[in-house]
Amino acid sequence: MSEPPMPEQECRSAFKLYSEDGKRAADVLEFRNGETYLDEQEWVEGTTFKNRHSGRLVGPFASPADAEKFIVATPWFRGSRA
Repeated sequence: MSEPPMPEQECRSAFKLYSEDGKRAADVLEFRNGETYLDEQEWVEGTTFKNRHSGRLVGPFASPADAEKFIVATPWFRGSRA
C-alpha cells in the first residue's frame, strides 16, 4: 500500500456520494498519481458535515468505481451498526 497523499497534492473530486438518509457523505478524490481516495464525512446540522477521520483519507483505490463499490457496501455508509 502506498503512502496517503499529502493535502497539497493536486487532486480532483470525481463525485460525491450521499447515504440514503443524507447523514453520511463520501467525496471520491482522484490524485495526479492515479490513485483514488475517499474523504468520509458525517452530518452535523443544516448543511454542515465534518470529516470522519480528522482529515485522513481512506484508500488507495485503483479507480473511482472501486472506491464507490467499497463505500456503499460499508455498514457505516448504509447506517447500520453491523
